[in-house]
Amino acid sequence: MKVFVSTHPFGETSENPLKLLSENGFSVRLNNHGRKISSQELAEDIKDAEILIAGTEKITEEVLQNAPNLKLISRVGIGLDGIDFELCHKYNIKVVYTPDAPTMAVAELCVGLILDLSRKISFTDVNLKQGIWNRHMGMLLYGKTIGIIGMGRIGKSLIKLLSSFNVSFKVCEPNPDFAFLKMYNIKLVDKEKLLRESDVVSLNLPLKKDTIDYLTLDDLEKMKKSAILINTARGGIVNEQDLFIALRDKIIAGAAVDVFEEEPYKGKLRELDNVVLTCHMGASTIESRTDMETQAVEEAIRYKNNISLKNEVFENE
Repeated sequence: MKVFVSTHPFGETSENPLKLLSENGFSVRLNNHGRKISSQELAEDIKDAEILIAGTEKITEEVLQNAPNLKLISRVGIGLDGIDFELCHKYNIKVVYTPDAPTMAVAELCVGLILDLSRKISFTDVNLKQGIWNRHMGMLLYGKTIGIIGMGRIGKSLIKLLSSFNVSFKVCEPNPDFAFLKMYNIKLVDKEKLLRESDVVSLNLPLKKDTIDYLTLDDLEKMKKSAILINTARGGIVNEQDLFIALRDKIIAGAAVDVFEEEPYKGKLRELDNVVLTCHMGASTIESRTDMETQAVEEAIRYKNNISLKNEVFENE
């Protein structure tokens, strides 16, 4: 069975995923571009693959038209916004993903970015390397209110990690786990109340039709001037131009952004000194990347052996 691996890198943190493919009789081709592949390149490279081990690249109809033998897309990671499920149904292609593997890595990055912004660590580092000795006054995280928009796997893990800071939580979530809310004494609120009352707002929800531009300038203006915003979810959830205005005009104190509408990011947020930017690295730990790749391969093996798939998805969750 032929496999094309479009995600990059692959097999760098561990040889196990490629070893599993070889041991189970797969014929494997890898993305040879040395970077994230474009949809056009994917359409050219996918050829006669029966299984696609994919990353965050957009899987368009052109891609599927050029892959007449494709039967399974195994997504390395959790985000599914690059996959058009209507097209997959049309072409009778199954979709699986690896939702558990990146959870803790993303949650830990959230915590790191919150602490970085709160204590202005990155800003001070830049100053010091420029010869400027400036002990910036930061914000104590202890006792603050943390607003979590989206309480799925990552949102819950973030709450668990932050609970030792003696913070209070406000959550905006359409399908809440009420037992979890009770366990951590979390208040369930609407978006507006969360934005108005939180010192830190973390976005942990998927990119879907109803979450595009979920936060605009009007929303950001509801936040405290001292508040910080964290987005490790998906680019497009926050309107990037509106976020630029809010940070430039000090409508909010700061932001950390790991995900962008267009990646690699080359936009105007790079001009500001009250934003920390990282390059879609939420899941970029050795352990998480290895687990994601291994789990994606294990799904391919299940498919080949006609065993029930563990994490099949039928629509963008």
